[in-house]
Amino acid sequence: MKDGRKIFILDTSVLLYDKTAIHSFPGNDVVIPLIVLDELDRFKEKPGVIGESARYVNRFLDELRKDGNLPDGIEIKNNQTIRVEINHNKKIPEGLDPSYADNRIIAVAMSLSN
Repeated sequence: MKDGRKIFILDTSVLLYDKTAIHSFPGNDVVIPLIVLDELDRFKEKPGVIGESARYVNRFLDELRKDGNLPDGIEIKNNQTIRVEINHNKKIPEGLDPSYADNRIIAVAMSLSN
C-alpha cells in the first residue's frame, strides 16, 4: 500500500450484484482478475439485472481502454485506479485446483499481499 491506498480485489459476484461497485473505492486501487472478466462475459446475455450489470461493467472497461492499458492501471475521476490482473496463474497455492475461478482469485490476492 502506498500513500495509505488500499487494494480491493473485485469478484464477479460483487460486480453482478452492484454494477456501480466498480466506482465505489475512491482514493484506492481496484484490481479485477482476468478470470472475472471471463465470467462476466458469460452473463452478458442474461435478462434482468445480472445481464445489465455484466454489460455495464464490460462497456465501462471498454471505455477505460481508450485512456490506457488496463493491466497497467487507469485512474478514474475519483482518484481511484482500476487494473486488470492478467498474471494470476503463476502463484496458485499448493492444494488449490487452478481450474476453479475462485482459487485463481485467491492467487491474485495472495500475490498482491506479498
